[in-house]
Amino acid sequence: MVKDDMFYTVSDEYISYLLKIESHVMQNKPEERTYHRKYVGILTEINGFKYFVPMSSPKDKDYQSGKIKKNNLTTIYMKSKEKLYGTLRFNSMIPVPESELSVYKINDEGDFSYKMLMLAEYSFCKDNRGKIEKTAKNLYEKKCSLEEKDFPIGKITIDFKKVEEACRKFKE
Repeated sequence: MVKDDMFYTVSDEYISYLLKIESHVMQNKPEERTYHRKYVGILTEINGFKYFVPMSSPKDKDYQSGKIKKNNLTTIYMKSKEKLYGTLRFNSMIPVPESELSVYKINDEGDFSYKMLMLAEYSFCKDNRGKIEKTAKNLYEKKCSLEEKDFPIGKITIDFKKVEEACRKFKE
């Protein structure tokens, strides 16, 4: 059963399926996984679909002049004061059939420091649930209603309507 206040992973099979249809899907990269981490993220509901918002580790591009960038329509920076834990990548969110989701159990994580990082990210997501929901819906609505010339970040954002259709077909 899917609950909104948990982290999830998506099956490798479903990610591979979507990658054949949409190039902006974040890859699972099973051969490069650190610890037991796969494609971890949170869920939100949009247009009758369970949308998976993937998390990503901090990258150099997440900083500007030594400071963590500000949240925007495609990315929320999960942080505490000046420490960046990771990011939520809304431009890569995907609709996922419930059958392809698994609960990510933080307590089963074997590496203590990684477990602490995941708990910090979990706490951030719970505390910022409203902002996360609003960002997801705003990006979805803009991507689905604006022309690319009027919405330049649409070029780096998944075609939500196309992956919704793929999600429907996968369920069948």
